[in-house]
Amino acid sequence: MALDGAAFSPKEFGLAIQAESAIGTAVVNDMTRINVDSVEMPNFNLTQVLEARSGSSGRLADADDVFISDKGVKREITFSGICDDTTLPFLLQNATSVAESSDIVTVEDTYSPPELETGASSAINKSITIALLQPNTGANKNIIFPGCTITNFTITGDMGNESGRLRFSATAATGFTPSYAQAAPTVAAYGTTFYSLATLSAKKTIAGAADCVVQSFNLNIENPSEYVGQGDSSGNPESIVRSIPEMIMTMDATVKYDNNTAGFPDTMKAGTNVATLLCDQTTIANGSTKFGIQADNGRITSVAFNEANAMMVDVSTKFVVSGSTDVLIVHT
Repeated sequence: MALDGAAFSPKEFGLAIQAESAIGTAVVNDMTRINVDSVEMPNFNLTQVLEARSGSSGRLADADDVFISDKGVKREITFSGICDDTTLPFLLQNATSVAESSDIVTVEDTYSPPELETGASSAINKSITIALLQPNTGANKNIIFPGCTITNFTITGDMGNESGRLRFSATAATGFTPSYAQAAPTVAAYGTTFYSLATLSAKKTIAGAADCVVQSFNLNIENPSEYVGQGDSSGNPESIVRSIPEMIMTMDATVKYDNNTAGFPDTMKAGTNVATLLCDQTTIANGSTKFGIQADNGRITSVAFNEANAMMVDVSTKFVVSGSTDVLIVHT
């Protein structure tokens, strides 16, 4: 094999996503590119047995004893990027297992994830295909991951970063066998309309404190997925189990220390219910709303000073069920 003088920029690699029609069956047509910062190599999590075995000749591992398999293992893909009006709703619906209605994802007090059986009808909130797009080296080298679910998802806004433009980070998992050395799928561009913390000025209630001066926030969604059973000889699972033992939804925010926020320690100690509403309109349901986060029931889990030009406070809240009120509402 002769030396190959070609070189590629890291920005030539990419990720694309598409909802599946059947759980675990890859869809590579009309995929949507994700506006990622960079592409990390996925964790293939292969089963690799490489140590010396009893009876090996000498004191070294024997090549004949090596065992490598990709059956029945869970793979993970971690990525981060810019929230746009195309990919953010897509990722949020899969992360929560909740389909949106009128651009709103609502996690109700009676939330229960959908049943996810291999081969059953799928949708955007059930399973997705993720493609790792690689530049053309003269051979097809794209990798296709079917049956993916978003297990960790964070939406971030920071006025000190890109004027508050919202960003995301995500981890996707799959127990289905990926396809290697695949031809390039058909891919559409990501969206060009973005969201910003700078526009979320109509309502700024954080951890029960109204009219906060917000420096930054993280909305965190942790929704575990387990791929169970042996569906075929390739080691693909029979079903996907989500939200075991629970889906965890939290918010971390940095706000200015003032009379509105000075009571956070007392509120945390008392275990008082706190509401969160961060929105570009006075209500999530307003017809002009472009982005908003609402959680009527929560408990403060930590409070800390944050020394900046002015004293700030870091406050963390976990959203919980209380009565028949929706746990989390996100407008995108």
